Amino acid sequence: MEPRLPKLTNPLLRQELPWLVSELLLLIILCNANAPELWFWLVVLIVILGYRIERWLSSRQSQSEPHQRRGK
Repeated sequence: MEPRLPKLTNPLLRQELPWLVSELLLLIILCNANAPELWFWLVVLIVILGYRIERWLSSRQSQSEPHQRRGK
């Protein structure tokens, strides 16, 4: 009998799972990095998190725009 992974029915979780796994992997790398590597991987993690925050903020703004137009 093969072990089966549960199916992800939540589309948002399915979309975010690769990002969450990559961020977790980067945190593990950061914990095991030497001093010169640490700065490189820290910058990589900050860039990825900055990109994700920017995308999240822009999606929130685009979702709030239709509500503002309806009120006018």
